[in-house]
Amino acid sequence: MAWQAPPRQRQPGHSTPMSLACMCLRHRKLRATGQRRIRAIHGGQKMSFTYCGDLLGISSMYKLSAAVAHEKLNDFYNTTFFSLDEQWETQNNVRTLMLSDSLLITGSASAESALEQLLLVYVKLLHKGLLLRGAIVSGELNFEPRITRDNFQKYLPQDDTLARAAGLEGTQKGARLLIEPAVARSVLAAETGWLTQEGYVTNVQGTSRPPYESVLRRICPTPDGTCYELLYFWICSQDLNHHATDYRRKRDELSE
Repeated sequence: MAWQAPPRQRQPGHSTPMSLACMCLRHRKLRATGQRRIRAIHGGQKMSFTYCGDLLGISSMYKLSAAVAHEKLNDFYNTTFFSLDEQWETQNNVRTLMLSDSLLITGSASAESALEQLLLVYVKLLHKGLLLRGAIVSGELNFEPRITRDNFQKYLPQDDTLARAAGLEGTQKGARLLIEPAVARSVLAAETGWLTQEGYVTNVQGTSRPPYESVLRRICPTPDGTCYELLYFWICSQDLNHHATDYRRKRDELSE
């Protein structure tokens, strides 16, 4: 059973509480005229995926100041909302759920495009001093149909997709974007040599010669070798003597 929710209308600048059922499926408003749209990503073989992540440090922040913690969560929600590309979500039936400090994204798209979208979310959150840890696994998150009431909603996953994502997230510490090996193999299908650090170092150009800024170059095994992670903080540059130019470009991309 896929998530379903009625269309949601919202007045500009007005925020109202939403029920858990309504939060299951978001209907994005068009961005204001003149705001730069995030580049839509197409191509690549589709696969079902689920991402599960949590914002770090919120529990401790609530102990210090509930108002500050709420403001951080507000930034988390707004940044994520405007970072994910609406066209990409619509074309791939991607659904997003944000509940407290948790983020769930599921759908069917090319694994490379999903990582591109998550990369931008992570970088924009980092730009605001927000740290996210999560994992992406294969499989789309769906729920069993259950008898419910208006004030009693049930979300029983049909399989172990959510458990695998949450479990993989808990295997590492720090603000990481972890990748299940099956997803990494799908993304690196044309560059199987890059599944190891040695393979990447010995053949940096790659078999298919992907662009230097390609997300494929950011995937590497975790130090313990149990899964992969995306090096979202790595600034790609063909000439390492021109970091200043890259930083200026990144600041322009991150400007809102």
